[in-house]
Amino acid sequence: MTHDEFDDLDRALAALPLEEPPAALRARIMAATVYRAAPEVHAWEVWLIGTLVACGAWLVWAVASAPRAGERLVDAVTQATASAGLTSDYTLLWLAVGVSTAWWISQLTFPSPPRKRIDAR
Repeated sequence: MTHDEFDDLDRALAALPLEEPPAALRARIMAATVYRAAPEVHAWEVWLIGTLVACGAWLVWAVASAPRAGERLVDAVTQATASAGLTSDYTLLWLAVGVSTAWWISQLTFPSPPRKRIDAR
């Protein structure tokens, strides 16, 4: 199936004078697409922080609105730590050291390998 009835239109469109593209258009397109920097905060991190803030706000509301809820919360945490074996000072110390080490390692940034430049001219 051919569209020969559009040949005149194609020739007319091809004969139109084209305007010059703006200066550094290719560089701006490459900077906005290929060479764009990674986002500072990912979407899952925003959702996680929002969820934690919402849970914390709910907990504060629940403790503030229920009678003696603070005492019951402290008792529940005390029982949970005692049943988990977290009453020893050395256990808590090593737990803090491990969490701190994991956090510091997660904050390390390693240099990425250089990108090969693709020239599409």
